[in-house]
Amino acid sequence: MSEPAQPAAPSAQLTCPDCQQSITYYDVEGSEYYACPHCHSYFRYRGEGPPKIFGKYQKVPAGLGLLPVGTPGTLAGRACRVVGVVERAELGRNGRTQYHWLEYQIYQPTTNDYAQLAQFNGHWTVIRPAKCTYDVQAPNTRRAFVQQPDATYRLYNRYQGRVLFAEGEFDWDIEGDDHLRLVEFICPPVMLVQERNKDQNKWYRAEHIEPAAVAAAFGLSRTSLPHRQGVGAVQPDPIDTRWSGLRNVTLLALILLFAVQFGVKRSSKVLFTDTLHVVADASGTPGTGKVIVSPSFTVGQQGPLEIDLTTTVSNQWLELPVSLINEQTGQGFEFTKNIEFYHGVEDGESWSEGGRDADAVLSRVPAGRYHLNFYPFSEAGPAAPDIAVTVTADPPLWSNFLLALVTILVFPAFQLWRSSDHEARRWSESDYGPTSG
Repeated sequence: MSEPAQPAAPSAQLTCPDCQQSITYYDVEGSEYYACPHCHSYFRYRGEGPPKIFGKYQKVPAGLGLLPVGTPGTLAGRACRVVGVVERAELGRNGRTQYHWLEYQIYQPTTNDYAQLAQFNGHWTVIRPAKCTYDVQAPNTRRAFVQQPDATYRLYNRYQGRVLFAEGEFDWDIEGDDHLRLVEFICPPVMLVQERNKDQNKWYRAEHIEPAAVAAAFGLSRTSLPHRQGVGAVQPDPIDTRWSGLRNVTLLALILLFAVQFGVKRSSKVLFTDTLHVVADASGTPGTGKVIVSPSFTVGQQGPLEIDLTTTVSNQWLELPVSLINEQTGQGFEFTKNIEFYHGVEDGESWSEGGRDADAVLSRVPAGRYHLNFYPFSEAGPAAPDIAVTVTADPPLWSNFLLALVTILVFPAFQLWRSSDHEARRWSESDYGPTSG
């Protein structure tokens, strides 16, 4: 990577010492190393004396024509020009290269500054020299990090790079980068890159840039850029930009819901309570009880009614159809409850299953005078149970509350899952993620 150069003329011509073709270069005083776009020879020329040829690149990478050397543009509001391109790769443990990417050398003539525009799997970053150095905490561990006042940068990658191809001009020996060890620390959308060997320790700051911004900077169509694959190392979580507003709306909705459920004074009123006894039916049919008719009670206004049932069933089941009858209109509301409760002792330990209670909520019951009809049917043999009945008008409707609660939380929960999945896919490309060994 490059440090800022000195002021220079707009452009000049240079003859390639290998193929003798003319090369246009733009940083006349700063550039010293060149990769010929015609024969791909890599050489050094200081402006005097014969050029020194180091070798020749053999394989031209795909996608090189996206931003050819000489392409003008505007980056970060300043005029710039692509003056070089390098294909790099990470050197694997087996000595083979992996994870190939392109770095475009961007020169800003008005300030004589350089930046690298890197593209990997359709993800773009702008890399510039950092304005300071950083202290790495726990540097020799898999949990190394850089702590800054506003953020913590976590270790993402350690590797040694290789230059596979180059074209254009450079103000440093790009082949010398092969001797550097690189360490990357991320806090999206920013990455801190440490380049070091026994002689140097330099830091660079890389920041995510959207493909649409790259296209606009160099006058390209968005569709001409490589398709993004996976999640980039510093690609921002799209949920982050919307999470603050979503969180505030969700909290407000929850406050309103709880205020309505618990803060609004309700006019709940017990209309009827009694204990009824199941009596065997005169027909003698085993398990069938007589129809039980409750005393009458009055519903003062239309609204929901809650009917609570508590029985004395013991090691038996009870099927209980119930009808709420309007004595003035004959309108009926029906429901059926199946209640069972079994218990005992086995191997010295007591056990039980089922329950003795049941309830039902009837919505929009009109005002009027009512009674309840019960049609009990139970197992033949066990003692007939008693049924404690309570009828309450305008009860708290927990089902509505829970439904509203789920409705409010389902979208934020989905967004949190998306955010978690985004981070999981980001760190899946790293050997140093939260779940890495």
